[in-house]
Amino acid sequence: VLMQNLKTHQQAVASASVADNAVHARGVWHRPNVSGKETTLQGLCEVLDTFADAGINMVFLETFYHGMTVFKTNRVQYYKGFEQFQYGDYPDYLTAFASEAEKRGIEVHAWVQDFYIGVSDENNFVKYYPDWLLTAQNGGYRQTEGKESGGYIFLDPANAEVRQFLVDFYDELLTKVPQVKGLNLDYIRYPVSSVGDDTGFTATAMQQFSSRYGLNLPQNCTINQFISLLNSNNLQNDWTKFRAEIVTGFVQQVFDMVNEKHPTAMLSTAIFPDFQVTYNTKKQDISTWLENDFIDIVTPMVYYYEASQVQSAVSDMMEKCKNCFCYTGLYATYHNQSQEELLAQINASDVAGADGFVLFDSAKTFFQNDYSDVLQSNFGSVHSTLPHCVTDFTVKTVLTELTQRFSALAEEGKENADKVKLFQKEAEAICGGQSADEIKGALNRLVEYNLTQYVSANNAQAALQILRPLQRCVEVRCGRDAVKGVETFYTSTSDDGNETPPSGGNSQTPPDNPPSDDGNDILPLVGIALCILFVGVAAGFVLAKALKKKR
Repeated sequence: VLMQNLKTHQQAVASASVADNAVHARGVWHRPNVSGKETTLQGLCEVLDTFADAGINMVFLETFYHGMTVFKTNRVQYYKGFEQFQYGDYPDYLTAFASEAEKRGIEVHAWVQDFYIGVSDENNFVKYYPDWLLTAQNGGYRQTEGKESGGYIFLDPANAEVRQFLVDFYDELLTKVPQVKGLNLDYIRYPVSSVGDDTGFTATAMQQFSSRYGLNLPQNCTINQFISLLNSNNLQNDWTKFRAEIVTGFVQQVFDMVNEKHPTAMLSTAIFPDFQVTYNTKKQDISTWLENDFIDIVTPMVYYYEASQVQSAVSDMMEKCKNCFCYTGLYATYHNQSQEELLAQINASDVAGADGFVLFDSAKTFFQNDYSDVLQSNFGSVHSTLPHCVTDFTVKTVLTELTQRFSALAEEGKENADKVKLFQKEAEAICGGQSADEIKGALNRLVEYNLTQYVSANNAQAALQILRPLQRCVEVRCGRDAVKGVETFYTSTSDDGNETPPSGGNSQTPPDNPPSDDGNDILPLVGIALCILFVGVAAGFVLAKALKKKR
């Protein structure tokens, strides 16, 4: 059915890959009311229905931006204009959006712009906390970055009060709106800068740096005097390192707060894939963040035009994401590229091993441009579990469906019945695992060694297209559990010994139905995917080869 609905040969080729993942993140970055409809609860729900129909199962909702928020709190100004909007019984936009999204099986994470607070002098931070603002090399708080808008305004990462303020704000947000399942950290950096056009010269930062490196600052030290000391002592690289360490310290501070107070919440970050460039220009030491396991999910901004560029960048990124999930940030809709090019980029991301994708942004995807049809055709009726929500129940559901499919093929004489029974026996053993490590190890053995013993090469390859992403997600989920000291993967046994399906929020459900906690949401996907793969496996392989040659 999926194949027949596609309009072109290229779409057909791409869809054979993009639509068959039992475990897949399909996200979008969304700015509140960019649709123009979200001034009422009804309009907000219409937007969420649009996302759900398109197969979106995750939204990074812009929650702290321009120094304001769409969450009512005493800490940060409520976003101008939103006070006149009404959302029924919900107290604010964020609570309404996250709650209604949860009803539709869409998981919401708060996308926060950390140190960047916009371009307006009317910002409350500018008015009431001038000592918190970052200082550029020219002595002002307007940065060179964003000069077309008068210069961006940033908070000072070196200021401990700033860092604690943000951490406390995020803690309050996650506490009061539990429907928000994580934080997506953006602008977690210094403004783009270079030698001669640098930034970060607050009195706080200069004093901290001088104390660390034994510099004797003159009284009322100026920026030019400080830079002269850097140059005369050959400390320019150390100045870069110092600021990068401050940013890393803040990432750890947020991670520690989330891990201690909201251990099931996910911490993600929007980053560019060239780590060396971002270190030098933005003071982001992303390698250290990943090496120290501070990040649950990376959303690399792979903003290229060509699918081959996407695949190359994601392949490099996956080498660095052994213990975190990777949801590729894609820009095809923002670039107003064709539907075929969007599918090709999603396919390239999947081929490179990413765990899903996030589209930037909702305005260019759904409201200014319209990619709804192509997304709905490929993902709207295909439910998928979010990788970071995988549990042992997900594994059992997938293996049960595979067993049923293999058994049906055996009844048709297309597979050896005795070998399929051996597969069933191994699948049942995996499902009966008594711990996360036991299930993970048994699944690894099936995928890496045993599957090809039970079914033909073509059907084994088809099954691996579903099992390998699942295998990676189980590996990462268990690794994240170990880092955070929690047990979220293994859920099958409650205190009374009865099997317990995972809680809600693990998968997309159709917008017309209430969220389901019965764990069966994955079955439709596996059925559709395996029908495509097993019934038309030969055609699928031919098409895949054709695509490879074409690229």
